[in-house]
Amino acid sequence: MKHCRFLGLTAVLLACSEQDSTTVLPPSTSVEPLAPEAPEARAANSSPGASTSPLEPTAPAALPLAPPAQPSPVAVEPAPPLANPVEPAPAAPGAQYVVATAVSTDSGANTYVTVLDSVRSERLDLTHAREFSGWSDLAVAGEWIFVSSGEAPVVSRFSVGEGRVLVDAGTISFGNYVSDANFYNQEVISASKAYLLGEGEIVVWNPSTLEITGTIALPELPAREGILPYIALDRGATVRDGKLYATVSWTDTQELNMLADSRILVVDVASDRIEDVLTVPCPDLNVVDQDELGNLYFSNWVYSPGATLLYGDSSACAVRIPAGSQTLDDWSLSYAALNGREGAVMAYLGQGKWLYSSFLGDPATYNPQTDDWFDWLFGDTWQLEMVDPTTKASTAITGLPKNGGGYYTARFDGVTRLLMPGDGYTTTAFYALGADGSVTRELDTLGWATRMFKLR
Repeated sequence: MKHCRFLGLTAVLLACSEQDSTTVLPPSTSVEPLAPEAPEARAANSSPGASTSPLEPTAPAALPLAPPAQPSPVAVEPAPPLANPVEPAPAAPGAQYVVATAVSTDSGANTYVTVLDSVRSERLDLTHAREFSGWSDLAVAGEWIFVSSGEAPVVSRFSVGEGRVLVDAGTISFGNYVSDANFYNQEVISASKAYLLGEGEIVVWNPSTLEITGTIALPELPAREGILPYIALDRGATVRDGKLYATVSWTDTQELNMLADSRILVVDVASDRIEDVLTVPCPDLNVVDQDELGNLYFSNWVYSPGATLLYGDSSACAVRIPAGSQTLDDWSLSYAALNGREGAVMAYLGQGKWLYSSFLGDPATYNPQTDDWFDWLFGDTWQLEMVDPTTKASTAITGLPKNGGGYYTARFDGVTRLLMPGDGYTTTAFYALGADGSVTRELDTLGWATRMFKLR
């Protein structure tokens, strides 16, 4: 089977790595197959822009934006100002940040990596960026910057030189293990350990020495009802107290079919051993985040409202592994119970508050004979809301535009940064969000940015 990282909603599926599809779950965690949901009806109404499964790639969508021709300047149109914007706090002396943005064309994509000394209101100048071919990806370990190739299973390492220029500091190839080593298939554990999803295994490597140090055999995870499992590193994995928690789901994004349960792998990162496989009664889990106390919240991605509202699949929910525990507690959240709408993608805001996308679309407006569900589901029909997991009170965040549902966040200096794509995923706006619902627009860039890190 193939493990792919679907990063957003323009049907852009990034490269995939071949995986063994003959595996089965241990008897203690097996489940009975669920009754299929009218596959012929789903197939008749499937979107040509989506993948045949969450694990099958499609050609990148042709976005009407050309990448900059170096060294010509790249101009970003000024964004409209927010009402009563909050002035961002000044950057700490010597602070450095790194951002990656991908710019698509009819013939492919280029990725631009930029080092900044401030994230205060400005437009990102890509003429100062390092350009990489294809859908490359970005990670940070310590003060090292790592960029995975969009064209080969290779990761390059960089330091930051004078003038915030990336200085080459070695490469590592994973060609004996995978065909794709992009960071949407990886999880950086520490400056000396990272995990890459391989063929029926996790490849363990050392970012400091650029050496492959071992492998971890994956538990056997079967295809169910013809849907292959999706093991989510990156946005679907996190490390806490020496354990990696990674989600597994069965979702067919072409026919909007998702099974009613998911799994969470628990991996001890000291011994590189899988300790447990948790069964979760929620569909499409592939997002996880944690708060300051170490509570882990697991949620779904943005396809599930379509599967629920158009085809009657299980309603999405979120679950929690509390601090100090390796198992789920009895807390759960149903988006529909909050406000009568489906939702997705929980991210931590601070002070016990959480962000999520709430879907505003009305299934009564969808005509399967004439409409494309992809357009119906991923138009500007989502709004970001804030929820308190204790009271389960939900309120819309004002000052943010309606959007396509999918978003990424970066959290540092006690602030959550929202990376919101716009204009058909040809631009990205960066917002600082407060736990009180305040919104500050900090940065704009051409292309679709999903990565932002603080280096120091």
